[in-house]
Amino acid sequence: MKHTDLTDAQRASTYITMRNKLSIAALICLGFLYSASVLANTDKTNVLFILTDDQAYDTVHAFGNDRISTPNIDALAHNGMSFTHVFNQGSWSGAVCSPSRRMINTGRHLYQTGRGPEKLDAKTKDSIKLMGETFKDNGYHTFMTGKWHLSEQDWETSFSEGQAIFMHGMAHLHKGGQFNTEFVDYVPSKSNQTNFRAYKAQKHTSEVIADAAVDFLKHKQEKPFMMYVGFLAPHDPRQAPQSYMGKYPGDTIDLPANFLPTHPFNQGDFYIRDEILENNPRTPYAVKKAIGEYYAMIEHTDAQIGRVLEALKNSGQLDNTLIVFTADHGLSVGKHGLLGKQNQYDHSIRAPFIMQGPNVPVGKSATGMFYLNSVFPSIVDMAGLEIPKSVQAPSIAPLVRGEKDKIYSSIYGSYRHFQRMLRTDDYKLIYYPMLKKTQLFDMHKDPLEMVNLANKPEHKMRIKKMMEKLEEWKKVVNDPLDNNDVINSYRTMSGVNDSNKRPKAWPAL
Repeated sequence: MKHTDLTDAQRASTYITMRNKLSIAALICLGFLYSASVLANTDKTNVLFILTDDQAYDTVHAFGNDRISTPNIDALAHNGMSFTHVFNQGSWSGAVCSPSRRMINTGRHLYQTGRGPEKLDAKTKDSIKLMGETFKDNGYHTFMTGKWHLSEQDWETSFSEGQAIFMHGMAHLHKGGQFNTEFVDYVPSKSNQTNFRAYKAQKHTSEVIADAAVDFLKHKQEKPFMMYVGFLAPHDPRQAPQSYMGKYPGDTIDLPANFLPTHPFNQGDFYIRDEILENNPRTPYAVKKAIGEYYAMIEHTDAQIGRVLEALKNSGQLDNTLIVFTADHGLSVGKHGLLGKQNQYDHSIRAPFIMQGPNVPVGKSATGMFYLNSVFPSIVDMAGLEIPKSVQAPSIAPLVRGEKDKIYSSIYGSYRHFQRMLRTDDYKLIYYPMLKKTQLFDMHKDPLEMVNLANKPEHKMRIKKMMEKLEEWKKVVNDPLDNNDVINSYRTMSGVNDSNKRPKAWPAL
């Protein structure tokens, strides 16, 4: 039947039917648009930040260490993007982990975090935003477990929930070691003197921290979440369950190629706690035993990381979570005759760094050439949030997008008033201001830094230019050290803010 053959009543009925169908279709479309809008506004990217303590870059199986087993960290590298040259900028303290965490959580340079001994004006200090605080202010549920190493006030500013928090210091043997360490839980209460309640954990620190992270992920999350999981391992005391320790007996460990019985000269804190853990000169037996214990702790921690990742997967949030794994710095463990991290060799200043999650390439690797303080702006940027103006470090999102391979062409490093460092792709210069001594290494031909080229006449101009670049970096990071007046110029860096010290005691649970 043609349209012209319809009666008026039939035409009216057809019109009403078509109009109703169009209205219903329009409502359905509007519903889809509304749902998409709601999803766009609420389906924010979660963040899981995993930080280990004292873990050197070369302690990951996926990065070429065939002697160690790290299947869960390896999986992150295979399913995400890793960066080969990521650095701790330095330390004004023998406890290198402390300034490192201050830089990570403020996204600022070594002498400008507002949480160290530097003198910043009150306005600048008050304007410095913290990483957890930024997510909290943007509607995230922020959770923290493990090693913190900033003040209690900074913790409460950053996190809305916390369990098994290790607030300050290290797991000393005389305080219980790794198996009986004091943690605190965050229990807000107006009637308590403090919101942090202390207790002794009766299992390994890595397991306690993983337990807390897994427990958090089992909860139903009504908001997007930001998790900060800070393991104490593999920092000494080097203790792990015997099932792991038994995998790495000292007689099965190869000595590092750059092992030395002792460092050729006093590089600064020659007798700091880290360096007297073993006798000096070092023996091959002692170093191989220490490396075996170090590897055992790392494999045990890797297993706990696996538990956290499995809980994340079971929560249904894995595909919508940006995961970042790194360490606060590396460690010597016998290389160059040293044991600690109070030096400028790559084994101590470089850290493993892996990202996995939305919009992160799979199985890709890049050089990086950035500092650990880029963690903050990078995860904020990649979560689609605005980077606070107080942040000084750049986001590495351009590296993730493949727009470039590295952030900086040179890297600065320092340790107290004893050492300054400049590293490029090709060369590394280490200057010892107290000794007026210089080392120069060809990082392509000599990546283990075993041959000092500083006295070669052909490198005189290179050293001059690198020293000039080092001075430029010192201005950028606000380094107070004057090479011509070392002690007096650095005297302002001799203390640490009292606000960062722990209370005499927390209420027991």
